[in-house]
Amino acid sequence: MRICKNGEWKEVVVDDYFPCHMGRPAFSNAHENELWVLLLEKAWAKLHGSYERIEAGFAENVLHDLTGAPCEVIDISDKDLFATLLKADQNKWAIAASAGITGAAKGALEDLGLIGNHSYGLIGVVEIKDIFEDTV
Repeated sequence: MRICKNGEWKEVVVDDYFPCHMGRPAFSNAHENELWVLLLEKAWAKLHGSYERIEAGFAENVLHDLTGAPCEVIDISDKDLFATLLKADQNKWAIAASAGITGAAKGALEDLGLIGNHSYGLIGVVEIKDIFEDTV
């Protein structure tokens, strides 16, 4: 498999043996018999020297290495956040988002069914108008 590292495409050869713990893959998991997630993760770990070196990696690094495309980080305090995300979605760019876990934020994330310090792929950006916004 080919992965882009530091702007250069490298061939990474992996086998189909995966580290396991208690009969399950120790790191990423796949749906049923799909192995592509485990193979990509193993190739990325091999490129970086070990699974330990990619633990808690940043989505922008993964996306850049797997696609070779430029990536940027946008802070949630960016006043043009929605417009930036909408433009990225319209351009069909890969988008990922994550949230830290500090204090009250952990409970708020869990209430939404989200995991802190975990990266999520965004599949679309839409604006939802509040139908009750104009009624008081």
